[in-house]
Amino acid sequence: MRAEMPRWPWAIPALCAAAVLGGILLTLSGPEADTTYLLLDTVVGLTYPAVGALIATRRPGNPVGWLLCAGGAGLALQALAGGYAWYGGAHGWPGAGAAAWATNWVFFLGFGPLLLQPLLLPDGRLPSRRWRPVLVVLLAEMAVVQLMLPFRDRVWVWGREWPSPLGLLPTETVVAPMFAVAIASLTVATVAAPAVRVRRAGRGPDEDHPDQTRRRLVPVFAAVLAMALATTADLVLPPTPPIGVWLEALALPLFPVAVAVAIFRYRLFDIEVLLRRTVVYVVVTVVLLGAYLVTVATLDTLVREQGGTLEALAATAVVAVAFAPLRHAVQRAVSRVLFGNRGDPASALSELGQRLKTSADPTRLLDGAAEIVAHTLRLPSVAVLAADGTPMSVEGGLPSQGVRVPLLVGGREEGELRAAPRSPGETLSAADTAVLDDLARHLAVALAAVRLAREVQTSREGLVIAREEERRRLRRDLHDGLGPGLAAIGVRLDLIEATAPEAMRGQLAEVRQLTQGLVGDVRRIVHDLRPPALDELGLGGALEDLALDAEGGAAVTVTLPGPLPDLPAAVEVAAYRIVQEALANALRHAGANSVEISAVAEPGDLRDAGSAAQARLVVTVRDDGRGLPERLVEGVGSGSMRERAAELGGRLRRTSGPTGGTTVEAVLPL
Repeated sequence: MRAEMPRWPWAIPALCAAAVLGGILLTLSGPEADTTYLLLDTVVGLTYPAVGALIATRRPGNPVGWLLCAGGAGLALQALAGGYAWYGGAHGWPGAGAAAWATNWVFFLGFGPLLLQPLLLPDGRLPSRRWRPVLVVLLAEMAVVQLMLPFRDRVWVWGREWPSPLGLLPTETVVAPMFAVAIASLTVATVAAPAVRVRRAGRGPDEDHPDQTRRRLVPVFAAVLAMALATTADLVLPPTPPIGVWLEALALPLFPVAVAVAIFRYRLFDIEVLLRRTVVYVVVTVVLLGAYLVTVATLDTLVREQGGTLEALAATAVVAVAFAPLRHAVQRAVSRVLFGNRGDPASALSELGQRLKTSADPTRLLDGAAEIVAHTLRLPSVAVLAADGTPMSVEGGLPSQGVRVPLLVGGREEGELRAAPRSPGETLSAADTAVLDDLARHLAVALAAVRLAREVQTSREGLVIAREEERRRLRRDLHDGLGPGLAAIGVRLDLIEATAPEAMRGQLAEVRQLTQGLVGDVRRIVHDLRPPALDELGLGGALEDLALDAEGGAAVTVTLPGPLPDLPAAVEVAAYRIVQEALANALRHAGANSVEISAVAEPGDLRDAGSAAQARLVVTVRDDGRGLPERLVEGVGSGSMRERAAELGGRLRRTSGPTGGTTVEAVLPL
């Protein structure tokens, strides 16, 4: 049973809202004040505690919620203290001086944790253990700044400054540089930590697919980047006009919203449209606002006699001209990051076509096809299934829900394309399904080609197996039937010749010689049909017989880890001939001093996801010769080995070690 969520954290945003409201009323009721930083206190004090309380009630163990509450509370307290100091100082209220003094340091109790939050998103932990020293350094810098601010030599409240009664540290030469170092360090870490998480998404033991994890973090990274740029602008730009503070007031509220989306992964109706438009308009707004302010500041410097009219008109023109193309470019970029190439199906089809074109094995045409579809649309899992339900290509696991597109060729259903939604409970849009339909037509043709190629391969394997079985039968019949019968006829002719009259002996000798020739022909046919050692000694004994007959003085050893089972005739012949050719190459061309031959029957790996494991015979010939040449040209013998393995649906691989030597490995399905 789920534990009841605590409700008391909601008191924090309520108190912060009351503090902000009180600070605004007091400030506006007093003398004319510079409310630039009061605007910043207002937007942070109202938005951060609300999202922080939501997270704290749902995820009490996640420190991000409490840091959001702390960030909003610190700036809300500055709003209240500044308002009390501003109004109370003008009306002689008690404690107005203490409130003014508190205004200069209480804000950092919130602003420091505010910049520290991105390091812990979204699960409340650092990106890795390597970030622990970074966190220690940042906390130390924050502590130093927090201790220095109460004792700086100036007191500032809403644009007015006067000497501090507790002033021990000079602001310009000590406090301000240390403050800038701490903020710069926090800003760099603020951007670096989410960037590392986005880049490493899916590499660790995350429950989500890499694209899904990355998609959750992209809005956070965008908000953090906007917040970092605004904070940097506030540090480097002159205080008048307060462009940096305005940018912070626009960028900072984006962060708690992105945090809530990242942690809870809300499944709202048309959330992708909302998310895309939010990111687009935030980026466009920030860029255009910057262009507007830069234009105003530049023209104000060049042309001051127009009273500000020319600057405003020119800046408005710049913004108007740049809005449409900038919005279009940003929207395309955001859509590509979040939702892939669904707006450009030609690109997806081209990528799929290139993958199909470069496939060397016709039975492996669909390898990577699901990966392309998943990457194209940023989907967590995609699968291409054959008509019998066998997975042919899978990326991210077999989808249990989502879109199912039949793969049809000439009215025949070749299989099915399954695509999971980007998030549980979410449905794919019409644009997504349109791209899937386009890709499905090409996947259907590829699936039909794979089916036909496998049917041809199966027929080929069946022919080879039937041929070798028939050869084994013929050899047995000739060896055990016709051969001994002809030999018996020769013996009877010898007996008849010994007792026959002299006139008949010449004719009997001719018949006996003809019979002996037929016996030799039968033996040659028997030998050519199938290596005799295989029937007499089995594959293991035949390989040992090859090792004993090896010439050249090399040490040839045969290793059989276990007894070999009864093998099909085709597998026995292919293994024997491959070893025979590889041994000859090692002795004649590689100059090997030792050759190791091994044969083992073992369960095979999965040919395709979901298929049954298949037993296989693995034959290996390893030598210590000079190895393969850098430019390898396959000869008749090497081609014959590869062809024998391919006939049975197996594979052959030749490799060389860094110090020489050649390894020939043949894997033959049983």
